[in-house]
Amino acid sequence: MAKGLALFILAIAHYVCPSLAYMQRQLIQNFLNLPGILGLSLIPLDDLPAHAYSVGFPKNNAPEQHPLLLQGLQQIIQTTPASLEFCAFQFGAYQVELHKVEHEAVLFVFSEDVLPNQYSKSVSELMQFIKADCSALVDSIRAMRAETVTDVLPKSVQPQTANLDDVLEAMNSLSQVTSRYLGPQLVANHWRTHQARGPAWLAMFNVSADGTISVTDMASQLSPEQLAEIRLWTQQFHQRCTRIIRDYDVLVEQTLPEQHWKLLFGG
Repeated sequence: MAKGLALFILAIAHYVCPSLAYMQRQLIQNFLNLPGILGLSLIPLDDLPAHAYSVGFPKNNAPEQHPLLLQGLQQIIQTTPASLEFCAFQFGAYQVELHKVEHEAVLFVFSEDVLPNQYSKSVSELMQFIKADCSALVDSIRAMRAETVTDVLPKSVQPQTANLDDVLEAMNSLSQVTSRYLGPQLVANHWRTHQARGPAWLAMFNVSADGTISVTDMASQLSPEQLAEIRLWTQQFHQRCTRIIRDYDVLVEQTLPEQHWKLLFGG
């Protein structure tokens, strides 16, 4: 019955709107714009264990770019009861919700903090689209990802590692820019909030009361995994500030030196 209703809704939508793909992409984008949402991953159940289709994540931090994370999600799917349609859990630095779409796919929603009131309605609408045509939604996700810089650049030009001192300089540059609008104490608090949710080794970073970040007893060259975790930490800090300061993302991109932006956000 539910699938029939979803198909009926999509049939009407297709008649009214000249581009159903546009509607799907707009629905996904509206969902990702909700406060607290970090990204989503759609894993078709007939595609295991090969593929996850993710969108909205910080650059280089989608589950399919981290084999251990993807394996963990696939293991969760394989070990949960067939009758389970929903569960929520903590997965590393993420808060995750699992939504099973009948026998079609599993939707993972990655978030932080408390989700807004409109979240339930938005995730329900997204589920209806998946039920009606999972493969079409996969195509929409792939199209959205193809438009991002990291997905169209060859791997050879994507930075895999970085010097620790350079990354610290970039993080402190971001702190200084943000302190102009939030003040140093809030900047320090926001860094610390997400530091505590990350891997244990991030505790080696000291965030002082004025938002300055330093580190001791750590190798000067970051591994690709360490760089990815620092970028995730930075992106979570950035997203929190974006919800507080109007046009913060634009201000940062215009003010932060280009080399610092690339180090922290992978652009």
